[in-house]
Amino acid sequence: MTFNTPAMRLSIALVLLTINLLLMANLIGLVPDKSKSALKMRQSLSESLALQFCAAAEKGEFQTIQNTLRAVVERNDDIRSAAIRTIDGKLLALEGEHLLHWKPPVDGKSTPTHVNVPLYMKNKKWAMVEICFAPLWIDTPASGFTNSFIGLVAFIGLGSFICYFFLIKKTLRELDPAAVIPERVQKAFDVLQEGVVILDEKELIVMTNKAFAGLLGKSPKAMIGLKGSELGWLDCHTPDQIRQLPWFKAMEGGKEQKSVSLGLRNSSGNKIKLAVNASILTDNLGKRQGTLVTFDDITQLEEKNFELSYLVEKLQLANDEINGKNRELEILASCDPMTLCLNRRSLGKRFDALFTQAKANQEQLCCLMADIDFFKKVNDNYGHATGDQVIKAVADVLKTATRDTDLVGRYGGEEFCVVLPELHIDQAVQIAERIRQTIEKQSCSGVKVTVSQGVSSIEFNAGKPDELIDQADKALYAAKKGGRNRVITWGKEIDAESEDNDGEETQEQVAQPEKTETIDTDQAKLERRVLELEGLLKKRNQCHQK
Repeated sequence: MTFNTPAMRLSIALVLLTINLLLMANLIGLVPDKSKSALKMRQSLSESLALQFCAAAEKGEFQTIQNTLRAVVERNDDIRSAAIRTIDGKLLALEGEHLLHWKPPVDGKSTPTHVNVPLYMKNKKWAMVEICFAPLWIDTPASGFTNSFIGLVAFIGLGSFICYFFLIKKTLRELDPAAVIPERVQKAFDVLQEGVVILDEKELIVMTNKAFAGLLGKSPKAMIGLKGSELGWLDCHTPDQIRQLPWFKAMEGGKEQKSVSLGLRNSSGNKIKLAVNASILTDNLGKRQGTLVTFDDITQLEEKNFELSYLVEKLQLANDEINGKNRELEILASCDPMTLCLNRRSLGKRFDALFTQAKANQEQLCCLMADIDFFKKVNDNYGHATGDQVIKAVADVLKTATRDTDLVGRYGGEEFCVVLPELHIDQAVQIAERIRQTIEKQSCSGVKVTVSQGVSSIEFNAGKPDELIDQADKALYAAKKGGRNRVITWGKEIDAESEDNDGEETQEQVAQPEKTETIDTDQAKLERRVLELEGLLKKRNQCHQK
């Protein structure tokens, strides 16, 4: 504690003034003296007893004198002992350990503890009343100090100094804030849009600008003297939470605190979000004197961030939905809607890629063409709805019997094309035979059907995918011509030369108007559906870009 401060100097001056007033009061007799009061009380008691004893002696009632003396000693704790002694030294009455406590005054005069009162009979002194009182206080320095005027002066001096010091210190802090922060500095801070607060080393506000005081609905002067932690910060109630406030951390750690988020209720009762920065203030010697704290209202920014997050989430959901629709559109665009096999257009694109890869890497690639036998009779006898179910059942067998890497497409009507990459022709024939047997054994929607199949391989020198399909297709028609429900391999059981010599088509191959019409009709429908899907995809991409 330094003594060279205004608060300290004013406190000492006021204490000296108070002590002077006490001394003056004591000088003119306004301060009561405890010892004088006690002596007067003892004197009055002694004289009263003497009068009573004189009256009783005149009447010869010596027993009354002794009883009264006993009663006075027993009932008064301030009296240790008492006795009545005649002029010639004879004891007429004795109470208490009088012989132990009584010490006759040297000059015969009474003292505060040993009182002598003469008794008269017929105007002659015949005895003395001796009363031994307890000391006014215990004869120690502490007792003498506490029971004296000096002790009173010391207590008033010390007590008033403490009270004056804290009162004046508080008064000086709040009385003239301009003495701490010059008016020109206050005006400069008031121009700022962000809130500014200066706290002293005890976290008390010594200056704030209009921007921050306005948040709480107060004037800058009304904020002076308040504690920074008592402004109503949200989620800041326990001592540990309070110690985490940025100005506390800046003072304790000596490091600047940046962009600390704090919540506060403004004068309207609304929750606001503030970004807080706190830095240390030092004097010329580098000693920490307080903190400079700035507040940026980021409530709207937080709301915009929340709205942006919400929009991003909605956009993500919409994007997921669009992707889902895209997948659906892709399936619709690439698959046959009834069998969910690849349509002819999508099959051709993927077949071209596999064919190019097989040629480049000198890999095996086989093509299988399958056609349902006597399918026209199925439609004629059971109806087109049953015919559609039969086509679906055959498609399911084809997909089940092949791998995920194989291509299964509906080539037209009741005809299917299967592309088998990285398989030798013998393996492809085995798969085709397994398919044929499975369909022959099971019932397709209550109808027994069979399939004829033609198989070809890239090893038979097909120059492009269409040639490989054409080879498998010719092998298929050879299977039809040979009795149906069989698998024919191009290059082994049939070749191009024998096919050319047999230029005449079978009666069934010629009499296929319904099948051709079905193929053309289905193909036209698929082409129109693909165009519609491409239009939808184009619109979706335009909306997504917006």
